[in-house]
Amino acid sequence: MSKTIFNDRAMIVFGMHLALFVLVVVAAAALNLYATPDRIWFIWVLAGWGIAVAAHGLLLLLQRTHRRERIFIDPKARAAIVHLFAYLAVVLLLFAVNYTETPKVWWFYWVALGWGAGVAAHLWCVFYKHGRGRSRTGMVATSGASQELEQGKKALSRPKPAAAAALPPSSPPPHPRSWRRHRCRRIA
Repeated sequence: MSKTIFNDRAMIVFGMHLALFVLVVVAAAALNLYATPDRIWFIWVLAGWGIAVAAHGLLLLLQRTHRRERIFIDPKARAAIVHLFAYLAVVLLLFAVNYTETPKVWWFYWVALGWGAGVAAHLWCVFYKHGRGRSRTGMVATSGASQELEQGKKALSRPKPAAAAALPPSSPPPHPRSWRRHRCRRIA
């Protein structure tokens, strides 16, 4: 098992992210306690960067879990869930900063309102806009549709005959999630 973890590029990148996080937080704590021991500020570095490491870990967990729910299979749904997690964590952190540093002037809710509108739009585009009970491809999410999906997965996983595998395809198949079919586009 350890060989597969160390051969997985995403796990290596996460390990580097985590190691760098620990090194920087330890250095910030040492600098803080040496230079200004009366004012503790390294906890904000710990909390802020900790949110990014936690979001990175959540994304890896969602990608590596072998479950069949939509948030585990659909990359856009995974991204929306990680976006929601980061939003909630950062807003809670900003509330804590606002409460401890400037309790007489409340400002965190401006970030919560602005970013919350973006998160709501992202969640709406991913989970609601394509219709209730329908997937991205337009199939109704019933037991028949899931049986068709399972049959398609089995057909793709079957080994091809040697003669068919040796022939180059005449034209590449269209990408199933074409950007033209996706109605919620990014504004660049």
